[in-house]
Amino acid sequence: MDNNIISSKRIEAFLNTTKNQQKNKTEGNEFDKMLNSKLKVKGDKKEITFSKHSMERLQKRNINLKEEDIDKLESAFEKAEEKNIKTPLIVSDNLICVADTKTRTIITVMDTMKDKVFTNVDGVVNI
Repeated sequence: MDNNIISSKRIEAFLNTTKNQQKNKTEGNEFDKMLNSKLKVKGDKKEITFSKHSMERLQKRNINLKEEDIDKLESAFEKAEEKNIKTPLIVSDNLICVADTKTRTIITVMDTMKDKVFTNVDGVVNI
């Protein structure tokens, strides 16, 4: 298995462990820390984070993120921020995300645009 891929099985295993061992903490807290450590943005920028909903969608849709996907997301956030886009739809060859630039959070993810309706976005960043 490629070490740069975060698999849905790994996410699922972590979430199950977290539920059983850390009931008083936020679910996925340690996994979030690990994922976020991979998503540091250069300079003074805040880290890119994934919402609980987006983490569930990654798992459910069996979407595996690679380092190049993370780099593209960082670039998309920078482009959206430059244009003052608050809620961009980020589109790449293999990933579609709705994000929040204020909190630098991926709100939801999907792997296809077929039969999808996108609301409450104020710009599109194609990466």
